[in-house]
Amino acid sequence: MSLVITPNKQQALSLKNQLLLLSLPANKRIRVLKALGRHERALARKRIRQQTTVDGTSMQGRADGKKAKMLKRMGRTLEPYVKNANRLELKHKSPQVGRIGAFQQDGGTESMSASRMARIHGNIDYDAPATRSQAKALITLGYKTKKAKGNGYRRATISEIVANLNQRKAGFILKKLRDKPNKNRWPIPVKARPFLGDTTPNVQRELVKIIDHINSKRG
Repeated sequence: MSLVITPNKQQALSLKNQLLLLSLPANKRIRVLKALGRHERALARKRIRQQTTVDGTSMQGRADGKKAKMLKRMGRTLEPYVKNANRLELKHKSPQVGRIGAFQQDGGTESMSASRMARIHGNIDYDAPATRSQAKALITLGYKTKKAKGNGYRRATISEIVANLNQRKAGFILKKLRDKPNKNRWPIPVKARPFLGDTTPNVQRELVKIIDHINSKRG
């Protein structure tokens, strides 16, 4: 008996429920597992909407501090697959999306490069005005501008940096202030955002409910 719904390996069927499921005809086992998969998919999609994890805590936000929701498209392509009438897999249609989903589920460190950034975000227009993110980073690192009157410097504002620096210049200054060499590759830590999974008792209860419902119908 094999039940695979999520990367959560603690999830398993009790011996009683395994025997109960295996005692059903193959067509009913498929219906039961499909229904269980749809139930778990609905839970995953709900967590994405509410930005919560399997244990009910708030999902880790974006590294850049933006408030945009995480994993917005991860729930759209989830589908329950039943193999050999006794194995349920809740996974993405696209293997690439599945790899991204698994990475977000467990967290880890992603390797990023300039060429990959260009593929994801398009080629950077270095002559375009500095971004607000660059401006905030510069201010955090103590970037200053000359005072309008008299000698000395004062902390620059976001609007001043955006108006007076392009992305190339802002990037150059950031590297200098951070005192970091230019790298072709750099690691990006990704926080775990477990949106797939369920507790064993919840799976057990839902499975029995589905079996009872199907057995109450003819066929």
